Order: sequence, then C-alpha cells, then structure tokens
Amino acid sequence: MIKIKIDGREVSVAEGSSVREAALQNSIYIPGLCSHPELDQFKAFNWSEAVWQGELRHQHQPPPTPPYFVGGEDNFPHCNLCLVSVNGGEPERSCTLRVAAGMAIDASSVRIVRERQEALKKILARHPHACLTCAQREGCDRVQCSINVPVSERCCELLGRCEIGKISDYIGISADTPPYRNESRPAITGEPLFIRDYELCINCLRCVRVCRGVRGVDALSAVMTGDGVKVGTLGGPTLADALCRFCGACVAVCPTGTLRDKEGCLPLVDGLAPCVAACPLHIDVPGYLDFITRGLEYEALELIRERAVLPGVLGYACFHPCEDACRRGRLDDSASICALKRYVSDAAGEIPARLDKAPPTGKRVAVIGSGPAGLAAAAELLRTGHSVTLFEQDDQIGGMLVQAIPGFRLPDEVVARDLKYLYELGLETRTNSALGKDITTEKLLADGYNAVVIAVGLSEPARLGITSEDMAGVELGLNFLRRARAGEAGRLDGSVVVIGGGSVAVDAAMSARRLGAARVRMVCLEDESEIPAAKDELKAAVEEGVEIQHRWGVERINGENNRAKSVTLKRCTRVFDSHRRFAPEYDTSETVELLCDHLIIAIGQRVKPELKPYLTPQPGVFIAGDAQSGASSIVAAMADGVRAAGKADSYLRSSKVPKFQSSKVSEFSPPVPGGELKGGQYIGRDPAFFQRQRLEPDTIAPDERVKNRAIYQATLTREQAMEEAARCLRCHLRASLAPAPLPPDPWQKFDRRLLDVVPSLEGVLILADEKRQTIKIAGTVDIHVALERMLGDGVKANFCRWELDPMFTRRESELLQAHLRAYGKMPGSDELDDLF
Repeated sequence: MIKIKIDGREVSVAEGSSVREAALQNSIYIPGLCSHPELDQFKAFNWSEAVWQGELRHQHQPPPTPPYFVGGEDNFPHCNLCLVSVNGGEPERSCTLRVAAGMAIDASSVRIVRERQEALKKILARHPHACLTCAQREGCDRVQCSINVPVSERCCELLGRCEIGKISDYIGISADTPPYRNESRPAITGEPLFIRDYELCINCLRCVRVCRGVRGVDALSAVMTGDGVKVGTLGGPTLADALCRFCGACVAVCPTGTLRDKEGCLPLVDGLAPCVAACPLHIDVPGYLDFITRGLEYEALELIRERAVLPGVLGYACFHPCEDACRRGRLDDSASICALKRYVSDAAGEIPARLDKAPPTGKRVAVIGSGPAGLAAAAELLRTGHSVTLFEQDDQIGGMLVQAIPGFRLPDEVVARDLKYLYELGLETRTNSALGKDITTEKLLADGYNAVVIAVGLSEPARLGITSEDMAGVELGLNFLRRARAGEAGRLDGSVVVIGGGSVAVDAAMSARRLGAARVRMVCLEDESEIPAAKDELKAAVEEGVEIQHRWGVERINGENNRAKSVTLKRCTRVFDSHRRFAPEYDTSETVELLCDHLIIAIGQRVKPELKPYLTPQPGVFIAGDAQSGASSIVAAMADGVRAAGKADSYLRSSKVPKFQSSKVSEFSPPVPGGELKGGQYIGRDPAFFQRQRLEPDTIAPDERVKNRAIYQATLTREQAMEEAARCLRCHLRASLAPAPLPPDPWQKFDRRLLDVVPSLEGVLILADEKRQTIKIAGTVDIHVALERMLGDGVKANFCRWELDPMFTRRESELLQAHLRAYGKMPGSDELDDLF
C-alpha cells in the first residue's frame, strides 16, 4: 500500500492499481464508460479482421498512421471521462494511469469538469441524448413528446436507468453539445434473448473485452473503419455463427441500451438464475450442472442436498418448474435438469454423505407425518442441532412417496436411499402413530418435546359430491393408487374412465393400463394449457394409449344393479374466474356419455376432517406442507417443510439456544449466486454449444412398459449427463459480475461538508425537505458561493443537489416548469428568493 492524495484527501491505495480504481475503492467517484471493474484496463486491445452487424460485414481498415483517436495514442477509443490532473499537470486518463507514492490528484476542479464535458460532447454526438437534456423526462411516457423530438432521435427504454444517462447527469451536458442525428445503424431484434441496437453503441468495447477476456468465449469483436469503430459478431451475422454462449455478460456491462435483454427474457430473478428462482427449494441448478460437466457427481449431489434432502425422489418424481423457467428453452429446449438430478443421485447416492450438523441444542422436536414436508422439516431441524422424532400413522416411513406414487415412477430403493441420509443425521421414527388417535400435540409437549411440526398432508381423496358415487366400480384415485402400489388392485378388464387432470389422475390412468385395462380415458375440466399435470407425465400417458378429453365435467354417474356402467359429462366453459380462482362453469345443454367398466375419481385431496382441529398454530406447534398451503407438489411441500422448520428453530432458539452458523442451509434463504465451489467467470469457447440438442433418457417402448410396473425410463449415462449439463447458459454468472460504479446519489445532506465537493461553476441548486420533496429551485452564476451564503444564513433544508449548466437561467426555468406541471404549484415558498 502507498499513500496518495485525491482532491486534498490522503488515502492508502494498492500499488499497481489505476488512479480511478484507487479513487473508487476510497469512495471517491471518478466517471468512466470504457473501464469496468471486471476488465483489465492495462491490457492491449487486439482488433479483428472483420465483424458483422447483422448482415453488414465491416472490414478492419485502420488509418495509416497513429493517433487513431483523439487522445488515443494507445490504439484504443477511450471515453476520456475519467480525466484527472496529477501534481498540477495536464489532464490524464485515470483508468490507465498507475498510482505512485506522493501523487496529488485533482479529480474535481473546474478545469477537469470542463475537460470531461468536452469528452462527453464527442460521445453524445453519436448517441441519442435529447431526452437526457429534457426537463420533462421524469415521468415521461416516451410515447408523446412535447418538444417533438423525432422517435429515431430519442433515448431508448432504459431512460433513467442506463449508465450513460447517470454519468451524463453527473458530468453535465454542455449547452453546445451538437444535436444527435440518427445514422440508421442496424438493430438486430429477431435473435433469442438479446437485442443488439448498434445505433446506441458508443464504442466503449466493454462487451468485446468481457466476452473475450472474462468469459473466454470471443464471440464479439471490433474493427476500425473510415467511419469509426464497428462492434459486431465474429464468424457470421448471428450470435450462433459467432459461437455465442448466451451467458449475457456483454449485456450486463453495456453502459447504454445497445445490448439489452429482450422482454420476458430476464437473466436473473431476484438475483438468482431463473431456474433457481423457479425452484421452491432454490436448488443451485447451475452449480450442480457445472459439477456434472467436470465429472464431479459427488460434489453435485452434496450441493443439491444442501437445499433438498430427497435428491433421488426429486430426480425421479419432481414436476421440475426449473425446466419451464430455463432460458435455454428460448434457444431450443430447456436443459434436462430433473434427469440430471436423477443421474447424480444414482451415480453418487451410495457414497456416504457429508454430515454437517450443529452441536446438540438439547431441544427435542416431534414431526408428525413422514411425507416430503415432514422429511424436509426433520432434516432441517436435525442439521441445526435439534433432536427429532418422526411420527407416521402407517407402518412405513415415506408417506405418499411409498404409499401412492407408482413404482414405475418412483422405485422403493430410491426413497430408501434418500431416507438413509436422514437416519445418518440421527432421525428417530415412530410408525403406527396417528395424530388424534395414538398421539396429540398436547401429549407430545407434555412428554418433553419442545416443539411440534405437523406435516400430515392431504391424505383424504376428494369426492365429486354427487349421487351414485358409492356404486360398485367407482373408486377414489388415492385409494386406487394405494391398492395398486401394494399389489392389491387385481386385474382391470374392459374400459376405465379417470376423472381429473392432475398427477394423481395421470398415475391412476397409467396404473390402469398396467393392470390390464383395454381402454383408458382421462376426463378433465382444463384445456391443454391449464391442465395441472406435468407435460412429460401427460406425454408418457398418451404414448401408452391414454386418451385425454379436455373441457368436460361430470354431470352424473349411471349404473345398473348398483354398479357403474357409464358417466354423463357436461361441457365445461370456464375453469377459473378473472382472478384465477377455481370457479368452473358449464353448458349443460352439451353432454356426452362415456361407457366404462371402472370409474376412478381423482379430482384432488383434502385434510382428513378429524385432523383439522390440530391445524391451528399455537405456541410450539407449526404446520407444514400441503395441510398448510393446499395441494402442491413434492418440491413445494419440501420447501414448506423447510419454512416450518425455520420457524420452529427460531422459536426454540428464543429459549437461549445458541445460534449455529452451518455451511449448509440453517435458514431458508436463497443460495449465494454462483455458489462457493464452482469455477470463476470463465466458461470458454465451445464450437458444439449451439448444436447440442436436449438429451432425453432412453425409454422402454410403450407397448412393452405397460406389461409390468417397473421403472420405464433409464438414467442418463455419464457421457450423456456431461453433454447435457454443458447446455447450461450459466445465467447465474451475471449475478456475480461486479457492477459498474455509478455516480453518487445526487441528493446530499445539506450541511457545510458540501462545500468540499460543490464546484464554483454556473448551474442550478435544488433544495429538498426530509422526504426529498423539492422546496427551492434557483440558478446561480456560482453554485459554491450561493451554497456558502445559504448555509451562513441558516436556510432550512434537509437535502441539496445541483446541476451544472452555463445556461443556468434557462435550466432554472425548465425545472420550475416541470415541477409546476407535476405538483400544480411552485416549490416551497418565496422566503429564499432574496438569496439569489
């Protein structure tokens, strides 16, 4: 570390860093558009022979002799917005000037501000900026322009949010900045994920350098021509031609709207990759896919287990909302995330897990119900140091996982493998212990348990509520699946009709085929876009001959001698109301009758009535899973189990239990973007990346798989898994890119410390109250002098900001008019008029 002075303030800086970097690290802002924290400003830039801007090919044709750019002797189009003066000398670029002991840096004098404004003029001459100078831009709908600026010359939709706009506000746009005129440079809008609007490009080359030097993809480059610098793709007109990896780093560092995400293609949701955000458990999908590409299956499994204690169950039976959110689907098909989770579980599931537990807290927790929610809650509480006993009403741990989900979808050995991890954590179990019969919450708390988590699920099948529902030949879906799972269903001959459109209905239909049914029809209220069952489940059912009839509801069940023979259906005209609440409507004038030998009703589940009195939260008792949130999925139930465990843990720790910081999840919060164990920002060039098609696991032919109840889909091979995992776009890396430093908040506390930063230049002072509501707008020939006078006279204000403008009287008028239009009155009172 060495000592230098910046604007009279002595700071310690790292030797070898640039002056701008040193200033920013010491909270002293110096503007800049060509530098970025992720980029090496000292690295030479190499031009390419040619680039493409859509169908336009630009050949590199540098001028015969340097300098190629004004102030650009090093063959690079610097923005020159970061100019400073060293020891009173001529302005120099702070981004490429290394610090030296004893330097005295001038970063805010009148001369430096003027030089930066001159540099900004050159940039804005080829970039739309009419909106940046408009007094009415705040709240502008960007549809109608009161000063009639042509649409082609207006700022883009990032107005008010882009970096160049914020920096222009900070530096101040000179009144003599030349007007911008549209040059009709290409805008590529038809490709996936990103827009490239070269009319907005300022040739900062950030996108090229991050693609080349940080990501290692080298899909973008630049050339010099007689018409200036041209940035574009290498190898051809499209991003695919350029072997782009669609990681989006170029968009993240672009300071203008040149490169931007297309609407509906957000790379991050609340700071997380879309697949992670869509997963109720927020499993670090990009992280474990990265491990798979490197052949690190055990590490991948451990990463999954940090969020999901049933990785095998999810790999076989999750409805994978992560895949619906996967941005790779915008290019071709989403990544096979669920199949990859299954591969990891099968490949490394028998290896002893790493048991990361807190020291014992001495607290005991009873968890009632051993389905997904109960198991997730139990594991979370065990990992945070509590002792857990799991109570299950049946004679087998696992709930619906082992009672109702067919073996051809979820084999027993997979559930057993996941349960082994919980037993190794120290889980104790009590089977044949039903809530309300064998145990009660009051008795458990009286017996020494410090908290109770109830995760009893929805184990009671819902009924239609119509006559003839109790006829022979009519069975409820859950009951049928339980009997089929236990091998007690027997053979089904003839025709089967299944009522319902969820996963239970699909499982019932596929089970009926395996039990001999010659014809199976599913009848549901929803259309193809609304049906709740997962698309791949439905696809498998249709492959096996299951017919699906959409938009029908049950009018009545018809029978003879107390045995169902047919079902009359009525046309469903609406399933949900305008608020997306379940509110079906029917047209009873349109009906159809389906003959059937067996009718299975699978329209949902509910809590057993006798358990409802126990589902009221009380001190020390917490509700989890479907009994709390309603019918959901395995992964959603697990997430709710984790949530309930977190509440129970907080309750227990309020009783003087020390907090434990585990490396695993001890509270339900999203993972750190990018994870800890993955590689850095580099992803490299991959010639096969765009050509890789989604790999699906091998599947037994439908006519063969209906002959037994064995698993019908294979696990991916290691080679297939590595290939498929490599299709990931690595969206999560966007979150770990350092942000570009932005100008400080223009509103500063109104006190004498402002005199150290306010320049002696023409401009407009704006004063505000504690809510930052403007109370005074006034132009002045010297804002420093005016501010000093105001402070000396005891003017009352909470905040202050200023705009530099030599035409300060005009700018004062513009701001006053804008305030009058917005609020219908002049700011504040007239008490301060005599100060100006």
